[in-house]
Amino acid sequence: MMKPQENKMESAKPLRYKVQDSCRNFSSKVELNTRPLRIEIDKRTQWLRTHVPLLVKSRAFQRAATLTTTFILTVAFIIVTIRLTNATALIPQVISKMTKFPTCSSINYTGTKDIWEKSRKKYNHLADDKFTIAMQTYRRPKELENTLTALLTDKIPSLHEIVVVWNDLEAEPPKDYVSKHGVPVRYRRSKKNSLNEKLWPDPDYKTQAILLSDDDVYYRPGDLEFAFQTWRKFGRNRLTGALARCSPVDLYGNSEYTFCNNRKDAYSMVLSGLAFSHMSFLDYYASNDTAMNQIREYVDEGFNCEDIALNYVHSMLTGEGPLLVSGQEKYVNYVPKEGISRKTGHMDARSACLNEFSKMLKCFPLVEETAYIQRGVIVL
Repeated sequence: MMKPQENKMESAKPLRYKVQDSCRNFSSKVELNTRPLRIEIDKRTQWLRTHVPLLVKSRAFQRAATLTTTFILTVAFIIVTIRLTNATALIPQVISKMTKFPTCSSINYTGTKDIWEKSRKKYNHLADDKFTIAMQTYRRPKELENTLTALLTDKIPSLHEIVVVWNDLEAEPPKDYVSKHGVPVRYRRSKKNSLNEKLWPDPDYKTQAILLSDDDVYYRPGDLEFAFQTWRKFGRNRLTGALARCSPVDLYGNSEYTFCNNRKDAYSMVLSGLAFSHMSFLDYYASNDTAMNQIREYVDEGFNCEDIALNYVHSMLTGEGPLLVSGQEKYVNYVPKEGISRKTGHMDARSACLNEFSKMLKCFPLVEETAYIQRGVIVL
């Protein structure tokens, strides 16, 4: 029984020897074929051993190494400093100086002087101890009713008149009336559904101060009186109101429209959704100045940015920034589910307005302001 197994093992021996011989032949061929490569590697290794020490000891190499090390350490120090301190707050301030357009103040541009002089003197005869509310509305009867009720229930001493700018061309506005406190409410039907209608200098206005307002936002009565008196004392040349916005500049020199945040201690705009303006600025905006015509047309085409435009007008003509005023209570804002500000791409469209308006004026007029005024006593 054992003999067949022995025969198999004996027959396997020659095969093993053949494999070994084949491996030896393959190794010999590999060694023969790689000999030139090994010789070349030996030559290069010998060259490196000879020349690298000389290269490292050279002045040029030492200078390059010193500069590289210094650069790496400097960058590392800057990164660590930024992360451990509030240095990031300085970065936007540096970038903000790098706009594509010069500031209007740097080139002494203050609009068309003769038009501005006429606008400035035109309304001196109007009352300056009262104010008018110009409230724009479009098919939002509930919001309009709530806002009017809030403003007319309590007496506001300096409120002269409320003018509702009626932009619904297909519906008849309600009839004018007088509130229980003697405040006239006048409905003014617009010639077209345009955001510029709210900024039109109505010849029937009787006051220099106009509170520009949307139908879904308002100061509470006591705070509204405070905001008006603040405008009289500190803000006649400024757009003075409750809604601040910022306009930082990106790395490419483009202005961006943003909500201001806690890390930003300055603002450059106050929105005309709730802001006081002097009549003269509305008059200039409605004038035949070339840039104003272009801006109004842009606003109508995009149905947006009339509030940004009015900020441009104020700062361009005066060189001053806006003024943020807060009451004892936060202003009321209904924030409707539908509206211009709720549309997709709204922020990008607003940023585009900033840059297009600067292009039309050939300069960037907005001025940053850090101060604001709040009603109340600080208890220490």
